[in-house]
Amino acid sequence: MQTTIEAPPIGGLWVLLVQNDGELATQDNDGRVPVMARAGNDQTYLLVFKNVAKARQFVAASALDGAEPRMVVRGNRDDIVRIAKSAGVVGTLVDYDPTTQKYAASGALA
Repeated sequence: MQTTIEAPPIGGLWVLLVQNDGELATQDNDGRVPVMARAGNDQTYLLVFKNVAKARQFVAASALDGAEPRMVVRGNRDDIVRIAKSAGVVGTLVDYDPTTQKYAASGALA
């Protein structure tokens, strides 16, 4: 069991944007959505990263073609949260490592 550490608000963290390709009803103006993951408890989480290097490590380990790291700032935060909520996201996982399936922190979508 992994210890849960409360994640910080998503402003200033990084997300990965990928083309929606019609999978979700909601997307940004460029047709992209943030990368999310379904956990073992059947809950969906928004993946966020403390820095661009961690985001790029995730892309490399996951072989996500076309994923674009993007910092969450005032100008895009509402879009990211809106898309995540429309997909049923219940919280965030910070610095998720697909190789070990561990993360640094989890928290509410805020």
